[in-house]
Amino acid sequence: MKKLFFIPIVITSFVLCSCGGATTTSNSTEESYSQIDPDTVDGDGYEYNRPDKSEDGVILQAFNWKFSQIKEELPYLADAGFKMIQTSPIQQPKSNGTSWWAFYQPLGFSIADNSPLGTKQELKELCEEADKYNISIISDIVFNHLANITDSITESDGTPKVSPDVEKYEPEIYKYRNDGDADGTTFHHEPKATGSGAVTQVYAYGNLPDLNTGHPLVQKRALDLLKEAIDVGVDGFRFDAAKHIETPDDPDHASDFWPNVLGEAEKYYKDKTGKNLFAYGEVLGGPDGGRSIDCYAKLMHVTDDGYISNIKNAVGTKDAERLVNNQYSKKSEICTTNKLVPWVESHDTYIQEQEKGNNHIANDRVAKMWVPIAARKDTNPVYLARPDQVFSVGVNADLYSETQLVGQTNRFHNRFAGADENIFAADANTYVVERFNDKDCGAMALVMNTDAKSVVINFKNLKDGYYFDEMTGSVYEVKDGSTRITNIDASGIVCLTKSKEAPHPIIEVSSRGGSFIGSKNVTLTARYANKAEYSLNNGEFVLFTGTKTVALVSDTNEVTLTVRATNGNQTYERTYKYTKENLIEGYFNILNFNKDYVDNNEVYFWAWQNGQGGKWLTNISHYDADKGVLLLDFSSTSYDNFLIGLFDKGHEIANVDAWDNDCRKQTSDIQISAGYYDAAGF
Repeated sequence: MKKLFFIPIVITSFVLCSCGGATTTSNSTEESYSQIDPDTVDGDGYEYNRPDKSEDGVILQAFNWKFSQIKEELPYLADAGFKMIQTSPIQQPKSNGTSWWAFYQPLGFSIADNSPLGTKQELKELCEEADKYNISIISDIVFNHLANITDSITESDGTPKVSPDVEKYEPEIYKYRNDGDADGTTFHHEPKATGSGAVTQVYAYGNLPDLNTGHPLVQKRALDLLKEAIDVGVDGFRFDAAKHIETPDDPDHASDFWPNVLGEAEKYYKDKTGKNLFAYGEVLGGPDGGRSIDCYAKLMHVTDDGYISNIKNAVGTKDAERLVNNQYSKKSEICTTNKLVPWVESHDTYIQEQEKGNNHIANDRVAKMWVPIAARKDTNPVYLARPDQVFSVGVNADLYSETQLVGQTNRFHNRFAGADENIFAADANTYVVERFNDKDCGAMALVMNTDAKSVVINFKNLKDGYYFDEMTGSVYEVKDGSTRITNIDASGIVCLTKSKEAPHPIIEVSSRGGSFIGSKNVTLTARYANKAEYSLNNGEFVLFTGTKTVALVSDTNEVTLTVRATNGNQTYERTYKYTKENLIEGYFNILNFNKDYVDNNEVYFWAWQNGQGGKWLTNISHYDADKGVLLLDFSSTSYDNFLIGLFDKGHEIANVDAWDNDCRKQTSDIQISAGYYDAAGF
């Protein structure tokens, strides 16, 4: 980990860390540039805020977060510059949302009444609170398909069988799923579609029942959902699998779904708020089937999943020219840059990499790649808040999005919304984005050479004068269009503006609340702060530097930890609550186990001895409703480890000695000797 470093009132001329490129294209010498005392230079007084229009901002994908968790994070996400926050799908998920993928198999077209994300009222409260921060809430929507029973059960014609649970939420759509009404069936049954139909009419996309989105009933219910969401305050939508729904321009299977649904929702939102609804569709790769991306760009913003490929390679090889020459993969005459939604990673790519056993890109490297995406003009980039290692629903596992490395790029993006840009390589390893208009100018640089001590940048659009690096607090003079950066942040990110803004501090906490048994240590790491401190149980604050391990101690079962970091006029403060649990003796205690899992699922336990095969245990548990604890009795067994598996209600294990592939959700491995497991994130 990086150690805490201090930003002194007077910046001296030593280099805090060397991460910059050094090849010089200027005749100026090292001695002709000098560090400048910040006290001798005034900033322009610019105050950062989110843009007024959603289409000018950046998006945080709060993947798997509860509405209440997003609401709690709003002050920090606002400070980090996010204009839009995207929820996971708000429709009723299959199997009550026991796994992340269940949200992408909805049961109908209404806001969920039983979702781990929260209630409709909680979504409304989130939207109301977000308005106070000038933040737009946008929601993921699934229109292409509804839930199946399982992948292996099909209709007589081979098409996926619609889950009978759909009937509760969409009785009419369910009624006409096979036989149809005057307008045809509500689901596709053509097994050999060709042309664009192979993409949009495919009857078994991912073994999921493909909706006939040309059917008036389906369109009505889809529009009902968007209007319902708008009525509770949602400001926009992301449409899952959008390329699998036809447009009016499709050459083989055109329909009026998007005009009748999204078009009408846009009018509804405009009449209600006076603003433009923000909407983007997931179009991975090309639209396929002889169609162009313009079919969708006429209707909505679209994902640009190809733009990141060269960025990954360029950052890996520290090749600035390659970054400069990188092109948007979907840009066209109609699909202009202001229609594009690029990313470093999506939830799909993140999960796929883990399932392949690949190591994820480190967070600080993601922040580097974020610069050539989010510092540029026009697009609406989306940043993924990463899930935990088992993709738990209702757990905001990673708050790296709130750090200075990500937030500063977001704030730069917001400041220069609508401004022109110029991108160039200052040298072989230094990528630069200039942003400028008649009233303001600034630049972000990504310095990828970790061996050099400084870098000279010859700007084309920055006016001469003094600029503050908002990553370090250093001041530089641009003279005759040139300056030398000598105090480069460890990330290699440089952000030059006219604002005298101290870097935003943060304290990273290894465990942000929850339960513990006996004693618990929490690690605090302060970054970008000249003062960091913590307090236990509302006691006196204790100063610390760098990384500090704090033992949670209390005479009661509740422990509070408050952390505070300051840097100049920036302050970061948070309080976390921990619960000391008393175990019920004689059992393995599963704490904070969701009662819905017990009531509406079958819960089985796959157990094994070290180095040996496993076995399903089905009669070792009972639920203590008063204490909210699932108790397991391993006393008559010799197993060392186990995991919890959830199955559909009524499911029976056919072979206790073999893994059952119908398991919908499972925990990570649990050691029985631990005595307890906190299932709050499961």
